[in-house]
Amino acid sequence: MCGICGVVDLGGMPAPQMAALVEAMAATMTHRGPDGFGQWSDSGVGLAHRRLAIIDIAGGAQPMVGRSGRVVTFNGEIYNFVEIKAELEQAGEIFDTHSDTEVLLRAFERWGPDCLKRLVGMFAFAVWNPADRSLFLARDRLGKKPLFIARAEGRIAFASEIKALLRLDWVRRGAKVDYRAISDFLSLGYVQSPKTAFANVETLPAAHWARWEAGNWRDGEYWSLAETVKGPKRAMSVGVREEFLDLLKDAVRIRLRSDVPVGVHLSGGIDSSAVMAVAAKVAATPPKAFVARFDDEEFDESGYARKVAAHVGAEIESCLGHSDHRDLRHMLWHYDEPFADTSLVPCFHLNAMARPFARVVLGGDGADELLAGYSTYGADRAYDLYRLLPQPVQKAASALADRLVRPRYKKVGWDYKLRQFLKSGGLSREEAHCWWRTLFSEDEKRRILSPEALAEIGDYRPVDTSLAHFRDVEGGEAGFLDRSLYVDIKTWLADDILVKVDRASMASSVEIRSPFLDHRLVEFCFTLPEAAKMDGGEQKVLLKQVMRDLLPAEIMARKKRGFNAPTRPYWRPDADIGGHVPGIRAGLALDETREDVTFRRFGLSVLATWLEMVDELGRSGEWK
Repeated sequence: MCGICGVVDLGGMPAPQMAALVEAMAATMTHRGPDGFGQWSDSGVGLAHRRLAIIDIAGGAQPMVGRSGRVVTFNGEIYNFVEIKAELEQAGEIFDTHSDTEVLLRAFERWGPDCLKRLVGMFAFAVWNPADRSLFLARDRLGKKPLFIARAEGRIAFASEIKALLRLDWVRRGAKVDYRAISDFLSLGYVQSPKTAFANVETLPAAHWARWEAGNWRDGEYWSLAETVKGPKRAMSVGVREEFLDLLKDAVRIRLRSDVPVGVHLSGGIDSSAVMAVAAKVAATPPKAFVARFDDEEFDESGYARKVAAHVGAEIESCLGHSDHRDLRHMLWHYDEPFADTSLVPCFHLNAMARPFARVVLGGDGADELLAGYSTYGADRAYDLYRLLPQPVQKAASALADRLVRPRYKKVGWDYKLRQFLKSGGLSREEAHCWWRTLFSEDEKRRILSPEALAEIGDYRPVDTSLAHFRDVEGGEAGFLDRSLYVDIKTWLADDILVKVDRASMASSVEIRSPFLDHRLVEFCFTLPEAAKMDGGEQKVLLKQVMRDLLPAEIMARKKRGFNAPTRPYWRPDADIGGHVPGIRAGLALDETREDVTFRRFGLSVLATWLEMVDELGRSGEWK
């Protein structure tokens, strides 16, 4: 796990100047790799690497030069590097290190881009080929590891974080706010890839490769989950349940490969508890558990996590999650973009607490999107009945919905969810699925953003991205639940959950590994009938079946609550948002935006702070 960056300039910048440039870029990401720095440069090209040493601590330094002369800089882990290395050795390859980086480089030298299909892991990497002066970029199937790109005529730069790109004069000068991304943020709480909040920076999409040569850009997708989603479904059986558990065990087993201590983030929910239970079975000793706790009982679930740790015989460390408004700017500096998932708060604290004990931590991310763990899937099924009501009845219900919610300071409850549900009348099934997670409606956004920002947004609608993903999985044997899961993997998981986990963990130099996001397990789950995921009111059916003998009954019976945190310390008053922050309408009053739950006020505070940081970037030239 590391931070990578690089620049190619057809103008032929001298190697010493290029070396200094990429070193400055890498310095902004020292938190991603505090254990070492390396750079490689030549006329017109430079690559750099900040290292968090996990595998082959003595021999895995980067950038690494291969026997073909190719140079790689790599962020992530190739979990099946042991098996790939054995295959390459049988083919005659001789290795100089024990690192997965060298395995990746040798695999690329032998198989070219086809090596991507053999990799089980999370990764973003770049390979420079001096022979034809081409740059090859690739990103893992589900987008665990970030890769940001800026292109201008005759120049390309890439990095693990946007702030590294902002060290380049030509990127910083063009770093204007993309208000389509701000529209995404106000609707969803995050920015939808491949766009970023900066108009001149993009992400390489998950499961994609790209090749840049002589200013020409080509890219492609090397893995398509859509075809699996639309494919045939198998019948449930004892054998299917055993195969699922075997895949989960293997996903955990290879993610325990490390030359440094490994732990588990444990919330007390079934997902992280399952990872802990399986890790305790396949590891020599149970990994240490890391738990977040809160003084506010509405948010605290640490008691359940302690019961799971005791059940499997694991040691436990816990931290008290609390912050104040001064931390908001610090967190946004790490995220580079506006981000309003309130669980980023406990994630920051949890990883900071874990760092003295473990550089690698396993988590339960991905299970909800594979096995229908969110309440939104139940809302989808209820909506199929609601939309049959006459339109006048739906309109009357929508008009009454605003009276159902009073301002409060707690997790999102049934009253907010009911209001959101009743205001969905007239939407298609696909639009309604997206509406459940909407923070601010289009009308509300028009009351928040300045006329200039609205003019730049034009007729762009964030929901259209999800609707396009729904169309990708039309036909075949995919039911609406599987189609919704696919859309959530492409949007919510990729651009919210995985962004949150990466930035919050790397801020403390901790590597997070997610067994449920092993692509073999993902593909398997989409061959299952929908009843294996959601049967009546029961969700995560298959996971509960295979975990019955491994976890306490109390944990199995718990309802999902979500990993959120109190955010009141981050709230900014009305007068501190509307009127002087660029892009936000003058005279904004939060009560005009129906400030009825904490994440909406938190979102506006995040946006105002981030826009101020961008304004300062334009004046000072520094992201701070």
